[in-house]
Amino acid sequence: MSSSSARSSTGALRNPQTHQAILESTIEILKESGYCGVSIESVARRAGASKPTIYRWWPNKAALIAEVYESESDRVRQMPDLGSLQEDLSFLLHNLWGAWRETICGEAFRSVIAEAQLDPIMLAQLKDEFMARRRDMPRRLLQNAANRGELAEHVNPELLLDLIFGFCWYRLLTEQLTAVQDIDVFIDMLLLGVTARHA
Repeated sequence: MSSSSARSSTGALRNPQTHQAILESTIEILKESGYCGVSIESVARRAGASKPTIYRWWPNKAALIAEVYESESDRVRQMPDLGSLQEDLSFLLHNLWGAWRETICGEAFRSVIAEAQLDPIMLAQLKDEFMARRRDMPRRLLQNAANRGELAEHVNPELLLDLIFGFCWYRLLTEQLTAVQDIDVFIDMLLLGVTARHA
């Protein structure tokens, strides 16, 4: 599309139509060609936006894909409150794996992780910003469980989150998200070591 027919931009202030067109174009390209097929040039061409506009709003394609992930995953994220840590974790992980399998979220998240291995700045953003938001909900589940007296006093909730995320990331990166029966087996094993034991 020629520059004369490109969507209008309002500079640093994001034009909502252009912003949505860029996100939707990124999703389409991810579905068609995967991470390697995404470039600022290809997204700009499909969205009818200029490259400078995209670079003003996102410093690189990893940041753009990270926003795609956040936007799409927010539609399926639900904070469970089923009365026990076991049931809450089961609901959360089944819901997460389903979103990774059935939407663009899985491909987008794999792309963000891949880019972070090549770019130290993106790695810092992944750890300090992107994952900080991803850990918020399960952290609240653990706090709820602690408030109910379910967790042993020695449990380090951040290390427990590492275990949960490590399990999920491994299955995402090795494309084993259809083995959903393993989720509850994992949770049973995990909780054997962290739940409070009452006489």
